[in-house]
Amino acid sequence: MRIGFLSPLALALLASLSQPVLASSDDSCYPDWRVSRDSLDTCNNLPFLSPGNDSRTNLRLLLADKKAAPLAPNALGEDDLSQGFGSVPFPVYRLVPITAAPAEPDNTPHASPSAELDTLLQPLGIKRDEYKAAGADFLNGEGSRCRSNDDDSATAFIRQVLKADIPAVERERLVKARLQLLTACSWEGQVVDPQQIQSSEGQLFRTYLQAAADFYSGRFSDAERGFAGASVSNVPWLKETALYMTARTSLNQAQADAFDEYGMPQLEHVDKSALSAAEEGFLGYLKTYPQGDYVASARGLLRRVYWLADDQAKLAEAYAWQLTQATDAQRNVSVDELVAEADLKLLMGNSNAVKNPMILLVSDLMRMRAHTPPALTRADLDQQKAVFADAPALFDYLQAAYALYVEHQPDNALKHLPQDVPSNPDYFAFSQQTLRGLALEAKQDWKAAETLWLQLLPLAKQPLQRDQLELALAMNYERSGQLAKVFAADSPIGAKQVRYILLRHIAGPDLLRQQIAQARDPLERQTAQFVLLYKDLLRGQFATFNDDLKHLPASAPDDKLGTSLGYVYSASQTLKLFQWNGDKAESGYACPSIAQTAATLQNDAKNPHGLNCFGEFILRNNLDGMPIEQARAAGSLGSTPSDFKGDTFSRLDGYQQVIGNPKAPKADKAYALFRAINCYAPAGYNSCGGTDVAPAVRKAWFRQLKTGFADTQWGKSLQYYW
Repeated sequence: MRIGFLSPLALALLASLSQPVLASSDDSCYPDWRVSRDSLDTCNNLPFLSPGNDSRTNLRLLLADKKAAPLAPNALGEDDLSQGFGSVPFPVYRLVPITAAPAEPDNTPHASPSAELDTLLQPLGIKRDEYKAAGADFLNGEGSRCRSNDDDSATAFIRQVLKADIPAVERERLVKARLQLLTACSWEGQVVDPQQIQSSEGQLFRTYLQAAADFYSGRFSDAERGFAGASVSNVPWLKETALYMTARTSLNQAQADAFDEYGMPQLEHVDKSALSAAEEGFLGYLKTYPQGDYVASARGLLRRVYWLADDQAKLAEAYAWQLTQATDAQRNVSVDELVAEADLKLLMGNSNAVKNPMILLVSDLMRMRAHTPPALTRADLDQQKAVFADAPALFDYLQAAYALYVEHQPDNALKHLPQDVPSNPDYFAFSQQTLRGLALEAKQDWKAAETLWLQLLPLAKQPLQRDQLELALAMNYERSGQLAKVFAADSPIGAKQVRYILLRHIAGPDLLRQQIAQARDPLERQTAQFVLLYKDLLRGQFATFNDDLKHLPASAPDDKLGTSLGYVYSASQTLKLFQWNGDKAESGYACPSIAQTAATLQNDAKNPHGLNCFGEFILRNNLDGMPIEQARAAGSLGSTPSDFKGDTFSRLDGYQQVIGNPKAPKADKAYALFRAINCYAPAGYNSCGGTDVAPAVRKAWFRQLKTGFADTQWGKSLQYYW
């Protein structure tokens, strides 16, 4: 029976229902190259405390500074690389350790997680009929009180029964009963006939076992009475376990009606009296047994008590203690799981009741994200000063972040940030200096920001810090008109994707030629050469194209250029593109090589055959919508005007020139009509670039093709227009 515990999926659904949409529903992640961000994108995080980071990232940065959990990003995976990621920005999942998938349990002795249980049973001559415990029948992270009905809990009970001063026949009955209970999450009736257990100690074990069966079956009142009866035992284990289970029973009673049919919490239906008893019970257990067997579990269940009680202050303190002070033995889940749990159960609430500085800082940064009106007001922030009495630097940081991201007052932000650069910045100090640099750039004080980024570069020792600085410095150079510094021989910017983006979107012809000659990275050289030849062609600089083409070897490299050109996954091009020989395509329209076509258009820019063949080159090589031509998001790396001047040629414009040319040969005009109409196939959307034309124009083209050029193969084959 799976009742009452909220699964991670349900928690995620709860968060999505109670919060604005925060990210795309697309499962894929793609990088957005910028340092300053005021809206959430879980795919694009940076190693400084930012409103744009996922809250889990900000929390991990603070935990790394407290030595509670080092920031250890996973290496870039194959998918990350194929999506165009570098080290930064990074998806939040890169901070979650990769663990091997657990083996599927089977019904064999070797699959038992507790070999000790088999050892205990052997002297009794008892063999297990079923090796799959009921508590193992749940997905990782799936909530159920039955999860504790496992080999470990059965072993603990049986070990105590074997030690107890009870008759052998009673011992055997109790052991067999516990093994039967191990296979089910519910139990009807008595687990052992009371008349069959006569010894006083045996009766207490039977009482405990019956209470456990009632607990797993959801009969909480019966379970509570049973555990209370067992707690008077002189057996230390029985006394301690019964006390713990009494509190756990109260918790389950409290939440019995608190979830709807979809597993979503309805906190107004929580039994407040039972919840109070659960809190008192767990606190009493921790006081009585500070080193007890169930300390970690009791603390974990107290978090659940505070969550069900909607007590944000206590919940925040519980998370802060477990994240920063508890040992692994004192936690019921890993630090990684605690971070995820805190994000879903606490941080999503953005409660003003939180009084822990670390948790409140993370929450406040979330509330500084772009929103109208601001989710956090200046008055709200000022009222929090007392919370940060012992951590004034954190409060100053929030003041600076608010001034920069919400009020857009960089001068005010700078007043709250230290001017001295530490020699070995942790993530918080690094965040202070990053915010300072962003404030300087918001004032367009590019030189001061450049000086700061350069000063920080040799000092950045923590994971991902240098990667962020290289991105920040590259963006500074781009925006201040100093792009050549990115590619200077002594440039500190080595991040490959950063360099590729600037080459394909911003670099002018001279810089591209420079990198063809001197770049140390072979892929960078080939990328620069591809971009140069491509832009020569597509911007109509045909004479320059033929000159630059002379530097391409007769046997051009066939290395695939993918993400360096902006492609994702397996899409790519090679430099052999520019040696396209123009063989007769399946459409029946013959063209010469692209070099010959360029020479033709150099001599006559309106040559009908040349324009059509230029279109064929684009069409046959899938260059429509080329990533190089796609506009960069405003404010991101590579979004300033390109140094490579000229407008990009579009096939549709070329076809229209031929259609409108009264001197165009019949075959050329017929093919231009055929291709122009097909630009809108099959759904009516223009796939050829250029300015859209109205359906009436496309209809007229179709009529013209079917009447004036009906005897051509293209007039005969085309049956529709779109």
